Amino acid sequence: MSIEKLLSASHRYGSDEGFVLLGGGNTSYKKDGVLYVKASGMELATIGVKGFVQMDLASMESIWGNTYSTDDDEREQEVLKDMMACRLEGENARPSVEALLHALLPFPYVVHLHPALVNGVTCAVDGEPTIARLFPEALWIELVKPGFILAKIVRQRLALLQEKTGKTANMIFLQNHGVFVGGESLEEISTLYDTILRTIEEQLVRKPDFTPLVMDEKKRDAITSTLEMLTGKRIVTALNQEIARYLTSEKAFAPVASSFTPDHIVYSGFKPLWVDERASVGAEFGEYERLYGNGPKIICVQNTGVFSVGEKPLPLFLDTIKVSVYTESFGGPLFMDEDMIRFIRNWEVEKYRSTMASS
Repeated sequence: MSIEKLLSASHRYGSDEGFVLLGGGNTSYKKDGVLYVKASGMELATIGVKGFVQMDLASMESIWGNTYSTDDDEREQEVLKDMMACRLEGENARPSVEALLHALLPFPYVVHLHPALVNGVTCAVDGEPTIARLFPEALWIELVKPGFILAKIVRQRLALLQEKTGKTANMIFLQNHGVFVGGESLEEISTLYDTILRTIEEQLVRKPDFTPLVMDEKKRDAITSTLEMLTGKRIVTALNQEIARYLTSEKAFAPVASSFTPDHIVYSGFKPLWVDERASVGAEFGEYERLYGNGPKIICVQNTGVFSVGEKPLPLFLDTIKVSVYTESFGGPLFMDEDMIRFIRNWEVEKYRSTMASS
């Protein structure tokens, strides 16, 4: 069965941090008018057959004839309601927010991932011209609101490309997000991903140095104790050569001080807390909480190390570091703008994913 092949591929990609982390990314398969797409919040590494939602493709296509509110919150609720109505009878899970985009691509298989190497380009100042140079056959989508708006823009661009060239794109690079790859087979998609990663890697001026370093034990224990008292959660710490380079000063920290992609916001927070080595970690934590309504998931203490509230935020912050280093080869880092960060922080879909991530 092709769904079994999709499961196997999903597990392979989801278990490789070079492709995706935690609940990020999604995969799909189309057959006989049905889309099998990953449910929202599911992790590719461990997903089972029930982790895929079966959706009627004809019903999904009819969504494009509907008119939706211009208000972000109202529109997304309206689209979600219509999307849920596209599920086959007996389906209870919530489909990925990118299900509409999967349905648009005219390939039996679609695999959407967030490799740090790819985001080293999509989150870089020169991302668009770099993709045009390296992958001229690919489609580039500038930073747009995810969900319905993103799918709508992709639909328009695919139609224009079809009209202009008679072809469709099997690679779609999304600014500050990742890449969609479609194919007639999963083997074809695997080959395309290998080509993408190899091509980008050949352009790098340097790679991150994650050689471990030993944190000052006294400082580590004192800060960990403070944070555990403030959060009631286990604190995970990290220090390596690359982290140490970013922690020398607030200026040096700037290239990792915000959000590259929606997944970074969901799992590691929209921005880490920077703490000057002379400041009180407790006081800075409290000020962050006062300003933003909740505490940080990542705390970075100058010349000391990184402190993660629980285990899940740390891999995404380390990914932020990887992406930042890779962007040095493509014009430097380009974070999501403040309006987009605000939209995603308040977006019901990402709040739902955050809930799933913490469960």
